Amino acid sequence: MTPFRLLGGLLLSLVLSSGAAQTVAEVQKLPLVHDPSLKTPRAQLSTADQQAVTTLARTLNARPEIQGLKQKWPYSKGAQPNDVLFTITAPFRSGTPERLTVFNIYEGEPPVLLFVLSGSGGITADLIEPVWNMNLCIVQQGYSLRDVDQNGLREVAFSIGCGDGPWRSRTLYIVRYGQDRWAFWRSFPVESSFGAESEGSEEQVKIYIQKGQTPQFYGVLNRKAWEINSTSKKSSVPDVTVGVIKYAPTSLNEAWRVRHLF
Repeated sequence: MTPFRLLGGLLLSLVLSSGAAQTVAEVQKLPLVHDPSLKTPRAQLSTADQQAVTTLARTLNARPEIQGLKQKWPYSKGAQPNDVLFTITAPFRSGTPERLTVFNIYEGEPPVLLFVLSGSGGITADLIEPVWNMNLCIVQQGYSLRDVDQNGLREVAFSIGCGDGPWRSRTLYIVRYGQDRWAFWRSFPVESSFGAESEGSEEQVKIYIQKGQTPQFYGVLNRKAWEINSTSKKSSVPDVTVGVIKYAPTSLNEAWRVRHLF
């Protein structure tokens, strides 16, 4: 069997070198941040949310900063209600709750997101765009986290899926508000699969969190591998739990740029 080509070496080294004191059973009792095996349905907006998002989109699309996005992203449709990843009212940059609406503003590849905060203080908009080529990637999920660093403010998580042909991968990104701007905080490879003519393999990592002022992230790595031409079908191959990943306290992410529009 060919070694797993995408995440296997990296994740296996993390498992073996992390020195994680937590067992799989202990980690699974912690709050779950992300499960790549679950499909998150597209956001279903209430009537009130739909009205708020429609009004917000109309206001945004009248701004020259939004109209000017076509100069760099020619297929951008601006802010469209049907392209809302999610919208929620919660404290993101102060103790006062305000509405965060995340738009997926680029019709083609790569993924480009617009983070819009609106409330009594007015509207601000920040563009989340890739630094390098992500032409085989799309946004798959987006949601808010319940203040994992316990500073009174929520965080935002979204996943990006990439791949074409025999392979695919998914990465989870976490963004939080600090120092008067959105900033990328953490990233985790959470899924990868490879399938050739005679064999295939898949790895998934569920991300858990021990909340605190310095939160500790853990991953539980599951793997399956199969031979396509054998009598064993992919669906019948069981997942094997490899072990626990204990992530370093901090991680850098250079894949994304946050650009403040207004």
